[in-house]
Parts: sequence; C-alpha cells; structure tokens
Amino acid sequence: MTAIPAESLEHGDFRRYRRGCRCTKCRAGANRQNIKNRYLRQTGRPAMRPTDRAADHLLLLRAAGLDDKTIRQHTGICPDVMYRILRREGVIHARTEARITHVPVPAPTAARGRAYIPGHGTVRRLRALVAAGWYQAELARRLGKQKENLKQIIDRGEQGQVAQYVADEVRALYTELHDQKPEEHGVSTRYAERARKLAAERGWAPPAYFDDDDFDNPDFVPAANVTALKKNDLGALRRAEIEHLEQFGLSEHEIAERLGMTHSSVRNIVLELRRGQRRIRAREGAAA
Repeated sequence: MTAIPAESLEHGDFRRYRRGCRCTKCRAGANRQNIKNRYLRQTGRPAMRPTDRAADHLLLLRAAGLDDKTIRQHTGICPDVMYRILRREGVIHARTEARITHVPVPAPTAARGRAYIPGHGTVRRLRALVAAGWYQAELARRLGKQKENLKQIIDRGEQGQVAQYVADEVRALYTELHDQKPEEHGVSTRYAERARKLAAERGWAPPAYFDDDDFDNPDFVPAANVTALKKNDLGALRRAEIEHLEQFGLSEHEIAERLGMTHSSVRNIVLELRRGQRRIRAREGAAA
C-alpha cells in the first residue's frame, strides 16, 4: 500500500500539510489538529496508543481464518505496519487502532475445521523459529494458541496433519519472524538461548538451512542434525546464516551483532562469499 499523495487530499486537511503543502488552509488544518491532539492528551485520550490492543485483535482475525492480505484489505494498513504491530513495537495512531479493532471477527465455519493438510511444512517452520531463538510459549502467544496445543503440533512430527488455517497462520508468522532476532523484540536472552539449545539437542534446522520451497516439499530432508555437526559443518552453517541475513540488506556490523560474532570474522566470510559468487559468474560467462 502506497502513501496517499498530497494532491488527492483537500486543502485544509492536516495530512496535506504533512505532505508539504503550506497554503493558509493547510496551515490552519494542521493547527486545528495539533489543538485537538493536545486536548486529547490532557483529557487522558492520547492520539498515539500502544500496539497491544491492535495486536491482540489481529491475532483473533488470524485465528478466525483470515489471511494477512485479507486483514490488510479490511484494515487499510500496509504490511510493514501490520508486522510492526504484531511484534508489539512502538505506538500507533488511535485511528489505526480503531480501523483494526472495528473489523469483526468472523465465526469459525465447519468447513474451516475439516480442511486438513500434511503437517511437514508447518512443523519445519515452527522448529526453525525455535532454532532461531523463538521459544514455544512466545510462538503460541503470537499465534493466539495454547502452548500445549503448539507443542503437540511440533512434537507430532512431520508425519502428522494440521488444519489448513493453522498452516496459513504459521506460514505468516514465519514470514514475519524468521529474519528477526528475538532479543530485539522483547524475548529475554535466557529464553532465547534455551530455545536454541533445545533445537540443537533435537537436531532442528534453523531458517538458514531452508529455501522457501523446501518447507512444503515432502522429499526435502533438512540439511543436518545440528548436534552432529563437525567444526567444518559449523563453519558452513555460519556462512549460510551470514549469506541469508545479507540478502535482507543487513550490514556486516548488524550481522555480527545478531550472530554474536566479531565484525572481522563476518567481513572475511562476506568477502569469501563474494569471491565465490564472482567465480561462478565468470564460469557461467565462459560457458556461454
């Protein structure tokens, strides 16, 4: 969703003033809005609100079977705002909160409960998030489910089945969290490390092991049992994690901080990866 251009708003609308129009009407509109915001703050009704109420309602909409695209169409929010709210970061305007909370939660249907699919994709995504440090109780909270229900899905393994709507919810949550560090979103280091240790003990592969198509491919076997990795394999895992994070535009300093490595180590691996990519391109050019 793109921002509304100034030209599509009437003169006197404070939003047009924010988009650069400094005519008399727009200045007056901005002043009126500032006065209104000040009055709301003084009477205990601030224009900016915490994200908790909106996040809880978004989880209810997801649990009722609405996918994220449909939710955004109903609420008029863009993906960045939606996922920031779900991560419970910062504050949002009262109008944004109202647009979200005014969307009615649809009643579950019988058809929705009967649709079941193979569970390997859902289980892999959940285990990968645990390996990244998202502990199971936090994942359950974000999905609006009981921890024990989520644990049953994970422990049931790839041979089980899950409801289609649960698979959709987990897929959306994985998209939201797989490149995020839990410690930067309210998860304590102790819980994040406990989740990573649990995943390592059980051989659950982290996100860096997977391409998007791997999760739902029944013939794909996760790269390795993490507990059985040798030193060289650990190096390969680190390179895969760095390559994965670099694709999202993170700087070397950010990657080093996220992975608990020194900047020089990350820098050396990045240079090695780039040299390898240049050699591959050169060979492909020569073959052509």
